[in-house]
This record gives sequence, structure tokens and C-alpha cells, in this order.
Amino acid sequence: MKNPRLLFLLFALMQTPVFVFSQIQLEHTYSHSGTFTKLSNSGFKFFVMDVGQNQCRIYNTDHTLWKTINLSVPGNQYLYDIQYISENLFTLDNSLCLVYTYYAYDETNLYYTYTTRVIKENGTLLLEIPGCQYYYVTDIEQTGSEFVTYSYDYSIFPYTIETAVYRLPGELVTSIQPDQPTNAQFMSMAPNPATDFITISLDQTGKLPFDKVILSDIQGNAVRTIWIKDKREQLNIPLNGLSRGVYICSLFTDNVMVNSQKIVVQ
Repeated sequence: MKNPRLLFLLFALMQTPVFVFSQIQLEHTYSHSGTFTKLSNSGFKFFVMDVGQNQCRIYNTDHTLWKTINLSVPGNQYLYDIQYISENLFTLDNSLCLVYTYYAYDETNLYYTYTTRVIKENGTLLLEIPGCQYYYVTDIEQTGSEFVTYSYDYSIFPYTIETAVYRLPGELVTSIQPDQPTNAQFMSMAPNPATDFITISLDQTGKLPFDKVILSDIQGNAVRTIWIKDKREQLNIPLNGLSRGVYICSLFTDNVMVNSQKIVVQ
């Protein structure tokens, strides 16, 4: 007679899902902020922004260096952001292109001036937008890819905003590209860079659609968390006690991140 205990164990094993045991493995570390992108011809790449060297360095998925792009930044100004590493978006000749932003700080009048440029990897300037701090690319079914830019004038109060729309010759590779802001999500964080505080406010009429703000360092460690219990149109986040550097300001609703932007603390 068969052992009933053995039969029970065999039956239990048959009902138990089979899992492949594995573990999270560290592949590589970079000493600068970076992220993945997908190029239409060259595939997936990882790029970093080197503020000190004014460079964009692009790596293969095995983390070997693929290309280094030197960015022209005027003296006494600082690299702020790099986005849209792309092929056949801003041109149709297979050139590698990117968008980058730099800024200057007026210490006398206490305001910031931003400039955004679209360039080829060899430095050829395709577009320069004075005052532009934020931008995004979206695909419109009838017209193709559109480049939407937001330019701010911080020399006056309240500061002004100008929105410009550019038709692009190529197409956006939708995988791993910055999310398009919506009326409910797109907000300004100013001043940026900041010293004492940063103000989050809607660019469109409405209330702040989030209930928590987490300020993290570039390694992802939360350094400040602010809960919002009432509805308001603006929120001031104090920066006292923070070291100079780049931080990530993330906005959450019901523990779901709805927006995230880089800020610079001076």
C-alpha cells in the first residue's frame, strides 16, 4: 500500500508554482545623473550628464563608452538638463541629436536666465531658444512630431511664460522618452536653481493635484517629505539645511508619482 503522507507531499508539490530563484544584481554605477534612451537606428543606450565637463556621454547597454558629445556652455553659466538623445527626430540624415539647457544666475537682481539648444553631435546648432527651461516632444496624428517649449522671464514679477510649438521633420521613438505633461500635471518649479526655497505652481488654472512631495538626492535617497492636507495653487518648499547639488522633486497622489523634475540647490 502506498504511503499516504508521500502521496500528499507529491500532490502539494504539483500544486505549487515553480519559481526561478534569482536576485537583483548591480550592473554598473555612474558618478553623474543618467538614464536610458532608445535610438531609432542604434537601439538602446544609456547617457549621463557631466555638469563639470559640459559633456553628454553615451554608453552601450554593456556600459562601454559609445560617444562623448561636448556641449557649448558660455562662461559663468551651468549645464542644467539633457533630453531627447535621438536619431531622425530633429533631422532626417541619421544624425545623432540632443536637446540641452544651461542657465545663468544674476546675483544682483536674484533671478535665473535659461537657454535651450538643439544640436547635432558635432555641435551644429539646429535651434536656440532664449528663456526656455522646459519642453517636450509629442506625436500628432495629423501633423507628426511637435516640439513644445516653455520660456520664462524671471527678471520681472510675476514672471511671464511663453509657449512655442515647432514642427519637427522626423518621428519620435516613443519608448523611454520623457512623459508629455498634461494640464493637470505640468507645473513650474521656480526659481531653479534655488537657494532658500522653491515654489511649485500650476501653469494652468487649477489646484495642485497631489498630496505629497518628496525631495531626493541624485542617488534616490529621500531628504525631505512634505504632506499637503489642503487645496492650494502654490506650495513653497524650504531648502534650508540641504547641501549644494542636484535633487529630484517628485509629486505624488495616493502614493502614485504624477510628476518629477530635477532642481539645483545653490
